[in-house]
Amino acid sequence: MATISFARGVPSADLLPVAELQAAIARAMEQDATGMLLYGDPMGYPPLREWVGQRWGHDPAGVFVTNGSLQAFALLAEMLFSGSGGRAAVEAPTYDRTILTLKRFGATVDAYPLTEEGIDVDALEAAIAAGRTPGLVYIIPNFQNPAGNVTSLAVRQRLVDLAAEHGFWLFEDDPYGDLRFAGEDVPRMYDLDTAGRVIYSTSFTKTVAPGVRAGALLLPEELRKGMAYIANQTYIGAVHFAHAAVAEYCAAGDFDRGLARVRPQLEERKDALVAALVQHLGGRFEFRAPEGGYFLWGRLDGVDTDALLPRATEAGVPFVKGSDFFVDGSGTDHLRLAFSAVKPGEMDEGVARLAALL
Repeated sequence: MATISFARGVPSADLLPVAELQAAIARAMEQDATGMLLYGDPMGYPPLREWVGQRWGHDPAGVFVTNGSLQAFALLAEMLFSGSGGRAAVEAPTYDRTILTLKRFGATVDAYPLTEEGIDVDALEAAIAAGRTPGLVYIIPNFQNPAGNVTSLAVRQRLVDLAAEHGFWLFEDDPYGDLRFAGEDVPRMYDLDTAGRVIYSTSFTKTVAPGVRAGALLLPEELRKGMAYIANQTYIGAVHFAHAAVAEYCAAGDFDRGLARVRPQLEERKDALVAALVQHLGGRFEFRAPEGGYFLWGRLDGVDTDALLPRATEAGVPFVKGSDFFVDGSGTDHLRLAFSAVKPGEMDEGVARLAALL
């Protein structure tokens, strides 16, 4: 019995731009083999930094390209919290690796409920008034992992205003923003920020291919020297070979062409998953269909998904249990289904297997 995995937030092989990346590698090797094959600037491969700066409207000197956006966040967490501790705030639920990374570097992690509009800003503001001001607030504003929701403009503006007033860093983790297939874009917190407190993060892992391991931060000036130092001490230089290929891929216009090709296919997969859930689980599974990204998040009333997961894995339909996404291990009646790596024709069978376990 073949595995139909709802666990990994990656594209399936048929969505990867194989031919385009093969051509990009060849062009990059022809034009800058030395730059690809030697150590370089710890802030990343210069042509890719230039392209990111132009696309997202940031001085290339402040673009920090790393081996995936999670590594970028880990280096920032090390700089802010290692050896000194401090407080960080996250959404509940949020990306599980963020929780683990913050704790690994000694941060106290406070979680605030995620509403339909975004993080509960009232609760965050009350905590600040009570003396629990975070040094960092981590937000996934677009097609949140795991919940799939979008932070409203009003909440984004309040977060930006709070960061300016209280001096904390606001980390805008946006790997899925370019993967909208329905609805309207909402302005980035980075674009609302006039005080220089927003650190914007993007990732080519979700928009090009996971194996290229390329992520980028738009850093305020006061963080650049410290981040470059930690990067140099950690790995000397990022993977310039892969990043040169990504730079050439983007410069050739393949980035936007790839997005235009992938978006409708992701929407087709989401639609197939929603139809299968309605057919096989009916009202037992409470969810809201996302307008973009990779994930659908939902609640199985009265079901312990921690206990369900081993049985689902054995049945060849693994998912990610809800408790992974909460600081306190709650959310045991929730689960995350990644639709990005499951072909539409496999969706019905996958959900039917899961439903049979219930």
